[in-house]
Amino acid sequence: MSNIKRKPGRPSLSDAQKQEIRNDIIDIARELFVNEGYESTSMRKIAAQAGFAPTKIYYYFENKKSILRHFWQDISEEMWAFCKPPEHIMSQSPLDVIRYLMSRNVRYWLENPKSFQLGIATQDYKADTSENFDFYSALGTRSYIELMHKSVQACIDEGIFRESNVMITSQIIGMAVYGIYGAYYNLPTVPWEKSDELIDEAIENTLRGLMLPDAVSVELEQPQELAFAG
Repeated sequence: MSNIKRKPGRPSLSDAQKQEIRNDIIDIARELFVNEGYESTSMRKIAAQAGFAPTKIYYYFENKKSILRHFWQDISEEMWAFCKPPEHIMSQSPLDVIRYLMSRNVRYWLENPKSFQLGIATQDYKADTSENFDFYSALGTRSYIELMHKSVQACIDEGIFRESNVMITSQIIGMAVYGIYGAYYNLPTVPWEKSDELIDEAIENTLRGLMLPDAVSVELEQPQELAFAG
């Protein structure tokens, strides 16, 4: 039997220690992506901020795109948790469900500027689309979109919306939502009127523009109070 003694090496890290390092990388990358921009942030810079050799970071993340994808997945789930209608909303008309989804979506992005910066403003598209991550296919975002499509289709079936193409109507709604919160971020010097009232009115006018005249008349007789900010 050999009596040769092995030289002591660096002790292996526990799963908890590895997760702690991974969380540190995520936190550092989030701040760098937001404050310095995704394109200006390198894996080397993230490693330097974390205080270890550049090669070590690749044990935890393949590249900075994989870190960004981590953020997108988390943001997607957080957005859906914020926007998912409670039972009392789901028991109302499909138009009320759409109102709720629109209102909560706008408020989520306005209340979470870092999520907006990472989830909406930061893009990493390449010519080879197989490498790209579609934020809109992430579980939370997909759940939001599926409910929106279902509610839009119900409004079409009930003779509320003029346009019979569910995708066109849903995308008009999506453009309106993006336009509302995008205006606040991209035009910060505009003296916007009372925020909640302005958002609710923009949503209501978008929906009325999609509705058949008879449906609009019914809505005007029963004015809606969104009050979904809380």
